[in-house]
Amino acid sequence: MPMYQVRTEDEVLAEAELATDSKAMTWAVRMTTVHRKVLRGRRWQGHRLVGGVWEHRFGGGRRTAARGDAAAG
Repeated sequence: MPMYQVRTEDEVLAEAELATDSKAMTWAVRMTTVHRKVLRGRRWQGHRLVGGVWEHRFGGGRRTAARGDAAAG
């Protein structure tokens, strides 16, 4: 069975072996919800096959702009 991961640039948040792509996508959405506090502000960068493991990657900087910044323009 294929192995799947939900990860950031430097950390694997979840890992599982799943039989089908549809189960893998459902699992990835659920794990994203479970780890939403860690992933907050990071963008989904897509998925890719690395050494037999499908990685669902999140990266980028966290959003730190204050609410008033958008109105100041």
